[in-house]
Amino acid sequence: MLERLENAGIDRERVLSVDRSKVDEALEVTTVSESDVYEVEENEYGRKAEVDEDVKESRIQGLKDRLAASEDEEANQLRVEIEDPEQRIDDLTSFCTGTEIQG
Repeated sequence: MLERLENAGIDRERVLSVDRSKVDEALEVTTVSESDVYEVEENEYGRKAEVDEDVKESRIQGLKDRLAASEDEEANQLRVEIEDPEQRIDDLTSFCTGTEIQG
């Protein structure tokens, strides 16, 4: 039978494969777990908390203002350290046309 089906262009795996819906039905009425039958891969996803963008921006701006007002050496060092991440954020969030990217 398999040889005749293959000669007719039917792949052997197609007629020998397992019907998942029938397996799922069997799992419902037995004590066999899904992981005993299927390769189960778990994925964990983190959910970003809702953030009030205006509040976040005003807090960041408040910190920047306090740093700008300070003449402390530590404040100067923090200003320098902040410049690089700010530039990277700006690069990632700004829109550039294809011409600008290629140029």
